[in-house]
Amino acid sequence: MSQQNLTLALGGGGARGVAHLGVIEEVLKAGWQVDRVIGISIGSLAGAMYAFDPEIERVQQRALDYLLSPDFERQQQELFKAHRGKDDNARGGLFSWYHTVADYLDAHHTLTRAVTRKSLLPGALLEEVVKHLLPDADIADAKIPLSIAAVDLLSGERVVLEEGPLRFAVQASASIPGIFPPVKWEDRMLCDLGVVSSLPVRIARKYDPRVLVGVDVGGQIKHLTDYATALDVLMRIIEIGESTFREDLRAEADLVIAPDVGDIEWFDFSESEQLIEAGRKAGREALPNISDTHTRLQRVWSLKEDSQRDLTAEAN
Repeated sequence: MSQQNLTLALGGGGARGVAHLGVIEEVLKAGWQVDRVIGISIGSLAGAMYAFDPEIERVQQRALDYLLSPDFERQQQELFKAHRGKDDNARGGLFSWYHTVADYLDAHHTLTRAVTRKSLLPGALLEEVVKHLLPDADIADAKIPLSIAAVDLLSGERVVLEEGPLRFAVQASASIPGIFPPVKWEDRMLCDLGVVSSLPVRIARKYDPRVLVGVDVGGQIKHLTDYATALDVLMRIIEIGESTFREDLRAEADLVIAPDVGDIEWFDFSESEQLIEAGRKAGREALPNISDTHTRLQRVWSLKEDSQRDLTAEAN
């Protein structure tokens, strides 16, 4: 094979997904060409930014300029009343979503929202993010082929979008079900698939990639000393299920890059520069391991091609 080509499967994880931009930088520095990007949740946002602008340093700067801006910070504080400190009971993953939202609802005395509306929080934050960071374009116009994964609440089917309005697609992929409203797409209601399957390597396999690299920015399961409510129990078992399934999915990639970002809360973008650096570090450490995989796959492709030529010759 004359050129080093790979497919990137970028996973979900809220703010931790900013690390994708550091990983992509190291992939390109290592001499690899990206054939396709498949993104889910925050991975769809990072992947779309890169797919429409392959100058990764420029993409990083644009992301930092917005995510660290006073306007975005004020919006975060108003929406979540989020604090920047960490305590002994800090949680990643789904529990973080639930407790942050619970605190928000309590502060605003709007608990009835949970039983009277389709989402606990408005979709304004996601709308503003995609408007600031992504062009008003069609997915099919990306400079690097792009696939965006979501789930249809009506049919229960997984959906992979390769054409249509980019901003709507990314917003749908990042709309945490029940937290942000689903996005209407033709006769579908789309939302984030990442709460149950946050690493899209199985989707990526359907494109028959030469080399498949998964980037996992999911949170880690943390030990709890207690739980307060029945909803806590339900959220905990979903979190455990997602983490277990993600481990199974990792085995389907040729290489998994996992930046050390598990302690970052899903909503906390204040450490975006450190997240990008964590992505760079993980990429530098993991990418040399792809050499053995790449050599092995080359031998497999060679054997397959030889076998196909033999079958063709026999048929003739």
